[in-house]
Amino acid sequence: MQQTFLDEIGPQIKIANTLIEKKLNSRVASLISEYPLTGPQITLMVYLYESKGRTITQKEVADKFVLSHPTIRSIVKRLANHGLIDVGYLETDHRQVTLSLSNKGFQLLEKHIDDIRQTMTDVNKQIVSQLSDADIQQLQQYLSTI
Repeated sequence: MQQTFLDEIGPQIKIANTLIEKKLNSRVASLISEYPLTGPQITLMVYLYESKGRTITQKEVADKFVLSHPTIRSIVKRLANHGLIDVGYLETDHRQVTLSLSNKGFQLLEKHIDDIRQTMTDVNKQIVSQLSDADIQQLQQYLSTI
């Protein structure tokens, strides 16, 4: 039987990613009703929360999350417009944009961080619920290789 385009590994990974992102977005939206935040926005905020005390650049975030400059810029702009992150510049290089949680963003995460972490854990468990421990390890290895 001939394989269709959607039977290829790339489209299957993309479909899985879309389903996971939709699940995370809906779960996060139910947790944080104060703002219309998406999974990537929450992920960036958690990254900044866990990196407190360290200078984080927009380029570092783009590289870490493998996102294009326009995509990360859009996420940053929305969070800044809500007053949840502060945007600045490195003193030594004004071309480098720095990111940090604002007081408002920090307080929001402090209030919801346990629920956010539990949501991430629940979604991860759901993703691998039909896999054995050996399958999970193999999947992690494959994803790391890819």
